Amino acid sequence: MSLKSNFIYSSILTVSKYLFPLIVYPYVSRTLGLSSIGIVNFIDNIINYFVLVSMMGISTVGIREIAARKNNQDQLSKTFVSLLSITAITTLIVIIALWISMYTIPKLIPYQNLLYIGLIKLFFNFFLIEWFFTGMEKFKYITIRSILVKCAYVIAVFVFVRNASDYVTYYILSAAMVIANATINIIHSHKFVRYSFKSIDMKPFLKAFLIIGVYILLTNAYTYMNPVWLGFVTNTDEVGYFTTATKLHNLIMAVLFSFTNILFPRVSNLLAEGKKTEFWEKINTSFDAIFLFTFPTIIYILVAGPDLLHLIVGDGFEGAYLPLRIITPLVLIIGIEQILVIQILMATHEDNIVLRNAFWGAMVSIVLNILITSSMGAIGSAIVWIAAECAITLLSIHAIYKKMRFLMPFKRMAAYVVTYLPLFIISIIIYRCLDNRHVMLIILAFLIGGYTLLVESFILKNKVINIFLNRK
Repeated sequence: MSLKSNFIYSSILTVSKYLFPLIVYPYVSRTLGLSSIGIVNFIDNIINYFVLVSMMGISTVGIREIAARKNNQDQLSKTFVSLLSITAITTLIVIIALWISMYTIPKLIPYQNLLYIGLIKLFFNFFLIEWFFTGMEKFKYITIRSILVKCAYVIAVFVFVRNASDYVTYYILSAAMVIANATINIIHSHKFVRYSFKSIDMKPFLKAFLIIGVYILLTNAYTYMNPVWLGFVTNTDEVGYFTTATKLHNLIMAVLFSFTNILFPRVSNLLAEGKKTEFWEKINTSFDAIFLFTFPTIIYILVAGPDLLHLIVGDGFEGAYLPLRIITPLVLIIGIEQILVIQILMATHEDNIVLRNAFWGAMVSIVLNILITSSMGAIGSAIVWIAAECAITLLSIHAIYKKMRFLMPFKRMAAYVVTYLPLFIISIIIYRCLDNRHVMLIILAFLIGGYTLLVESFILKNKVINIFLNRK
């Protein structure tokens, strides 16, 4: 399948991961209220972090190794079963750890009903094997399956979640999505691999699985653990503010990841075949994709983000407005970080550098969480997140230059800043002149979209725009 087709399917898939919950969220936030939303998000972030521990580095190692062997049936089956066996061991350990935590941590005991639902979600996540189909570049299958399941989820939420006491039902439906996707994936995987456990060899993958897994755990500490820390040192209302702000941010990031995610198996395959020139060409294409989406998006959210968020979730979430604006630059920062870490360092097997940088990012997160989160609440968590991501990005830039003499396209970034500065000023003027917030949101969207299409095509000459205009 072509890069363009993969991008289209991956865009639909990745956006749907956040768009469907975003469709549901306005209804759920009004039906359940801030406190119930905070409780569900508090527990779900704990479960999601346990999921991360159970999966460790499989989301990256799995894609990388499957992509390198997808043209060899025997090697593909052997690699898949070996990787699946590793995750089976870690999942079992994590399930036991979660069950013990449910009965020994006082803060969690009142929420055991939700935690049992999360335990089921954790178990079925083992069978999700999304990494396998991503490595195989089966984006069409993943997209169609995912959207069908999400449509069923949306209908179920509107039917069964009727009042504030239905937050347990809401969480059951969220877990049911994982169960459905996992069941379909396992059945469909039999078309590509043979489940023979006689030739299991976990040793070649174990080191990378653990190293990259620790990296993922450290970097996700600021996304999953920030709400958990908030819940422990403040209250579930602050958790509600922070997670509501990140809902919109995650939707934006979904568009970016749709392109960088499809390139990871592609660049891994290029390196496996020794095509280094094409590898660096794809890296430059990734930077163009990041710049294309991030600059107009940052302008729109900085100017009109609170009004867009209010339109989505309604009244009572005003405490999410400032955290949303604080984390908005993360769209660019994390986008660059994804290229540096996943497409360059991980694809070239520089896993030790990745782990070291993640460690220092986690140290920044831990120190700042202790210093400011309890007093600043959701705003403090937003500051912690952006500081930690900046640390990892800067360290990665330095490591890649030192190791490979690859320098970030700073001149290209400067050109983007200069080109988009007039749009930022015009957007602020329009925002202040229009009293009708809905009209303002629409006008700004068309203005920014039109401006972006023109300058990217004729002034900045973005490679990704050209891919679509030339139908490549």
